[in-house]
Amino acid sequence: MGKTKKRVVKRAEDMSGYLVKRAQSVINLSLEEIVSKHELGIPHYVVLGLLAETPGLPNAELARKAFVTPQSMNEVLQQLEASGLVQRQPSPSNARILNAQLTQTGERKWRSVNDEVLELEERLLLGLSRDEVRALNRSLETIIRNMTPTP
Repeated sequence: MGKTKKRVVKRAEDMSGYLVKRAQSVINLSLEEIVSKHELGIPHYVVLGLLAETPGLPNAELARKAFVTPQSMNEVLQQLEASGLVQRQPSPSNARILNAQLTQTGERKWRSVNDEVLELEERLLLGLSRDEVRALNRSLETIIRNMTPTP
């Protein structure tokens, strides 16, 4: 059996992880700029989007999908509720679980912000063909799977 040849990288700019981090940083800055104009943070925007897609998600599932702790999600939901963008009601199956959904104001806010976020998405993919975008997404999903611990 032959030894696997180790990859020698001389510059950080040649490392995929470094490039992914740089891309994430510039995307995050642009996204923060967009959502802050609408008096939201990124977690608030993510929650609005998740609830627009699937109304009634419980706190724990929202937290998991938004990559925050349940405690942080509770704070985000309280802020969105105080702003009149979200309402929470007890789950029919368990009164201790509060399911969240967008209010009409929340739906309008999400559509407005999301239009700008979709423009950002178009800008970041400018110059890539549909096939290249699909390949990029498949590659990123593979990286995520490779780096996600299995139970």
